Amino acid sequence: MVGWLWAVVALLWGLWSAVVWACQAALGALVAGAGQLPVGALAVPESWTRWLPQEVSESLTRAVEAAQPGLQVLVDGLPVLSGGFTVLAWGVWALGSALLLLAGAASHVGLRAWQRHQAATPRVTLVAS
Repeated sequence: MVGWLWAVVALLWGLWSAVVWACQAALGALVAGAGQLPVGALAVPESWTRWLPQEVSESLTRAVEAAQPGLQVLVDGLPVLSGGFTVLAWGVWALGSALLLLAGAASHVGLRAWQRHQAATPRVTLVAS
C-alpha cells in the first residue's frame, strides 16, 4: 500500500514538473518575442467607434494614443525579463515539489499508523452455537 502511495506522489511530481516546464517555456517564448510588437499600430477598433457614443470613442482614442509611449517602453523591456521567468519557474517548481514531498511523507506516516492500529485491534468474531 505504501508503494502505491509513493507511486502516486511520483506521478503527481512528474505532472507538476511538466506543467511548470511548459508554462516557463510558453512565457519565455512570449516575452522573448515581445520586443517585436508594433505598439504604434494600436488603435481603438472601428467596430467599437460605430456603437460607442462619440465622446467615449474620442476619449478612448486619446487614451490609447497617450499610452503608446509608455507601452513601447514596457514592451521594449520585456525580453530582458525572459531570464527571470526561468528563475521564477525553478522557485515555484521547488516549492511545489517540497509540498508534494511533505504531503507524501505525511500520508506515509498516517498510513503506517492506521496499519498499526488495524493490526493491534483484536478481531471479534461471532461463533454460532
